[in-house]
Amino acid sequence: MSLTKYNAKYEYIIRSNISDRQKALKLADLMTDMEGQLRNEIGEHRNKEVNALYKKVSLFSNLL
Repeated sequence: MSLTKYNAKYEYIIRSNISDRQKALKLADLMTDMEGQLRNEIGEHRNKEVNALYKKVSLFSNLL
C-alpha cells in the first residue's frame, strides 16, 4: 500500500463515527500493515515519511 493510502486510511479512521475502542483496534491493524511496509521500503527518504506517519498513528492510538 502506498504512503498516501496509509495516510488516507488513518484520516478515515480518526474521523469516523465509531467508538474509541474500535478506532484503537483499526489503528492497531493499520500499524501492523505499516510495519511490513517499513521493512520493505528501500529509500531512506521514503522510510522517514513512513516512520513519521507510523509515529502519528501510534501517538493518536495512545490517546484513545
